Amino acid sequence: MGADGDGPGVIAPPLDFWLQEGIAAARSGQVERARFYLQRVVEADEGVVQAWYWLSRVVEAPHERRICLENVLALDPGHTAVQAELAALRRQMAQAGQKAIAAAVPRSAEEELISDAAVEPLLCPYCGQITDAHDRRCPACGRDLYARRPRSKGHSIYSIGLVLAWFTLANDLWLGLTVYYLKWRLSLAWEASPGAMTLFQTLRTLLGLEGKSQARFDLPIASVLLVGGAAFVLSLIVAGGLYRRIPFFYWLTLGVILLYPFVVIYRLVQGESLSAWGLILSGCFFMAALSFAFMAHEEFMWVEERLAAAVDRDVDSPSALYGRGRQYARRGMWATAAAHWSRAVALRPGHPDYRLALASACINLGQPERAREHLQAALAIEPGLAMARELLKSIGEETR
Repeated sequence: MGADGDGPGVIAPPLDFWLQEGIAAARSGQVERARFYLQRVVEADEGVVQAWYWLSRVVEAPHERRICLENVLALDPGHTAVQAELAALRRQMAQAGQKAIAAAVPRSAEEELISDAAVEPLLCPYCGQITDAHDRRCPACGRDLYARRPRSKGHSIYSIGLVLAWFTLANDLWLGLTVYYLKWRLSLAWEASPGAMTLFQTLRTLLGLEGKSQARFDLPIASVLLVGGAAFVLSLIVAGGLYRRIPFFYWLTLGVILLYPFVVIYRLVQGESLSAWGLILSGCFFMAALSFAFMAHEEFMWVEERLAAAVDRDVDSPSALYGRGRQYARRGMWATAAAHWSRAVALRPGHPDYRLALASACINLGQPERAREHLQAALAIEPGLAMARELLKSIGEETR
């Protein structure tokens, strides 16, 4: 039972701050700080399964870690991931008395999200409040906890080829419209000059072209420019959509490619003559375009992923962590930004900018005590830091 008489796993309000501080410290590698807060939680309420789980991550001795994991299973007997972890720990303790045991069962990000939901609280990436594994929106701030992203990270030669095909088409349309407009303007000037018309008729007679039909522009220039300009803009939009890997533009492109052979068949049915080389080139063009579209299919498939207040796996240096945290902060994801800045502070505790950034995240997350700690540390590193003093004043802390 909890300290206040609640059932196991129900966290009393005073313990919630300690639990979140302990988890944040464990994530950022501040082992002693994490142990301090998590031990306070389990001493006050032995029924908090999350505290036992995270305490197992930061204790030093293998037997202490075994006790923590056993308590997790006592509170949550059906947690298979912890069962496997405890079994591996016991095997390693029997083989050698190691003092630091790594996680025995590596898991993918999706497996961690599913299997750790009972013991590892999922924090909202925006406000940092604890959410349930099945929540679509944060109960506290109401923000969406899921986001869609392309399954693959970058472009291949196939998707770039589709982009270039539409971009080339746009340029061809632009050039064609330009030539059409210039010829229309020249024909007007030609017809307005009697001397030019006489010269033109003389040349036609000398060349034996008398009686031949004259090439004329039967379509109104305004209609040509309007339709051609719309096609030009559409081609650029499709090229941009393909570059951003929007599925709609991929399926539109695939539809245009599959429509191409029907256009060729229609022209043949209408009596237009196509040379053998023309048919061969058309077939080669169709097969190449279809092959590129088929090979690029995976790049336009999107997946939905759960957003979490965790450090991205592709950043490890303090400067990269700091930069990635700023990106998340600009999106209002203060909890995720704080996770990155906490790791940066753990790696470079003497850098005042990292401390300032983490303090600003703590202020936005409603954690003035934690913000005050990092601001005072930043001032100890650089006493003349005006921003740190301003932030301290904003949370009601007097500075000297």
